[in-house]
Amino acid sequence: MDTKFCRDCGAHRPVSEFSKNKKSRDGLAFYCRAHLAERSARSREARRLQPRTHRLTPKDLDVPEGSKWCPDCGNVKPYEQFPRTRTSATGRATYCLPCHNARGQRSREKVGGARTYHLTRRYGITSDEADLMLEAQDGVCAICRTAPAAHVDHCHSSGRVRALLCFNCNGGLGQFKDDPAVLQAAVFYVQHHNQLQAIDALVAASAAVIAGEPDAASRPGEPPVGSQRRPGARGASVRSTGRTSGARRREQAGEADA
Repeated sequence: MDTKFCRDCGAHRPVSEFSKNKKSRDGLAFYCRAHLAERSARSREARRLQPRTHRLTPKDLDVPEGSKWCPDCGNVKPYEQFPRTRTSATGRATYCLPCHNARGQRSREKVGGARTYHLTRRYGITSDEADLMLEAQDGVCAICRTAPAAHVDHCHSSGRVRALLCFNCNGGLGQFKDDPAVLQAAVFYVQHHNQLQAIDALVAASAAVIAGEPDAASRPGEPPVGSQRRPGARGASVRSTGRTSGARRREQAGEADA
């Protein structure tokens, strides 16, 4: 049964206990229905008690053209000191850069730090969930099983997190576009050429043996296997054929026929 990690529960829950959320990569809410309802109730109560009137520009405030008022610091600053955004008519964010960064830091700390903030926004998981995955993999890559697992691997079409991989394996899957057919073709390609290299090495070794060249079967400084020559012999005697030993003696004595 498919499950999803709920940060408030601190454990995996069945996906049937999560609401739909189009903004998340897996299409599900970050919290189970029970905790999502609790969070929504607290948020509504906070908005009721503290309405956002502080974000309205004071009526008696003079804001020059090309400038903007920051509700957090209360200063009027040029547009260049505000982050860009497409959601505003001016093309600039509500808060100036220092206040914007400070709010981002508080948001990251609120959800458990920068690591959880990054993992949640990009992969829909928390640092606790990533640590559980890392422990289940013994701290190493799920593919090569040797290098440290430092990268979250996910399906680019569905956004579903698959496992933790090392840099090389994660990059390799990306280069092959996560296509199993291409990956299988690459495996066949490497195996095929490895076999060709092994055959070439075997043919070269056989040719060396036939040519009388020393190889791994003969120890250095000793004659090839089957040879009766001793190391350091000057030369082999050549035995004549088709002549009797008597003819050789007469030839040596000068008695051979002219």
